[in-house]
Amino acid sequence: MDEQFLHYIWKHQKFEPGKLKLACGKQMLVFNPGSHNQDSGPDFEEARIKIDNIEWAGQVELHINSSDWFHHRHQNDTAYDNVILHVVWNHDKEVKVNDEPLPTLELKEIINPLLVKKYKSYLHAPDEILCRNQLKDVSSISINNMLDRVLVERLEEKAERILLSLENNYNNWEETTYHVIAGNFGFSTNKDAFERLAKLLPFSSLKKVLQSPSQTEALLFGQAGFLEKETDDYQRSLKSEFTYLIKKFQLSESMMKAQWKFGKLRPANFPTVRLGQLASILSHQPQLFSLLTETESIKELKRKLQTPLSEYWQEHYDFGKARSSKSKAIGEKSFENILINTVAPLLAAYSKYVGDSKYMDRAIELLESIPKENNRITKKWDDPGLSPKTAFDSQALIQLFKSYCQKRKCLQCNIGVEILNK
Repeated sequence: MDEQFLHYIWKHQKFEPGKLKLACGKQMLVFNPGSHNQDSGPDFEEARIKIDNIEWAGQVELHINSSDWFHHRHQNDTAYDNVILHVVWNHDKEVKVNDEPLPTLELKEIINPLLVKKYKSYLHAPDEILCRNQLKDVSSISINNMLDRVLVERLEEKAERILLSLENNYNNWEETTYHVIAGNFGFSTNKDAFERLAKLLPFSSLKKVLQSPSQTEALLFGQAGFLEKETDDYQRSLKSEFTYLIKKFQLSESMMKAQWKFGKLRPANFPTVRLGQLASILSHQPQLFSLLTETESIKELKRKLQTPLSEYWQEHYDFGKARSSKSKAIGEKSFENILINTVAPLLAAYSKYVGDSKYMDRAIELLESIPKENNRITKKWDDPGLSPKTAFDSQALIQLFKSYCQKRKCLQCNIGVEILNK
């Protein structure tokens, strides 16, 4: 038994209608189970019940055992002083609030055992996506409502991380945007390394040389640890520039090349190539924050972000290693990745920061206009029949899988609730 199941039972009133008997023997009638509280404090708020002939309005707390009230130290928390009902699976200890016995409803004797059996068998199925074989029987309304919900959840989670970064950057949106896009250029393989580089090389220093593409590359590659050797003339010239710039900007610490991952990556995704692409964008678009938040046309944004690489990185994928063919700018997939993982979250964060929903609406519209992502998680949804069509779908399905399917939070999911209700 788990509290998730108890929340489901109480929220959907999965017991015989009519009068219920409390542990103390009094009769109870539920007018409204209340709204589920997702924050700290009692589990349900604004509930309305009737005990004998007296109506009560307030909070409801749920536990597996009555004694969990004390294990969770609610007796020392004034937030629980307005609880009007304790709903438990097993009543093993009396609880008092303000020296009065807390009315307690024990569930284990009034719940249909077939419902419990169905829930347990469903929850312990071996599949990663428990509803895989039952999705065809779920209404499109439940599915679409859940996808809408988790997409917003995902954007808000990303927005919170950006706002935390903003706070650490003293509310400097330029610096924060630089951190976000740098991490994005690392993809999953080198994300941590790019984020570390952004901390070691602040935008406040980098922006002073953005008018010079060679100095921009010198700072980025030097701080990243790629200028320790001198493979060719270009690397040698960057090292000379870097030696001068680190003294000028008093940059004392650099990364080591060993902190970057090359294994199992195609040359086009090497961190050296990504650094060259980042340097190109920053040099051509130094006002990146305003560009990403104010440019509404994807076509215009694409034109401004697909900036030409320096001649060296058009012809090389690493120092001293030539490409088989030229690459003039970031590719279509990389551009879409920036839209999904930098622009949309940035718009969501700015929406929360300024309190204007139009930026959140733009983030959602942006995702709806981009083709779906193809990765190991989105491919899991091909068999169940929820194959994504747009980035809105793929981002929603990634969130659904990570935050609900993997954590077995089926009863907090519209889809899981509909299946269990059937």
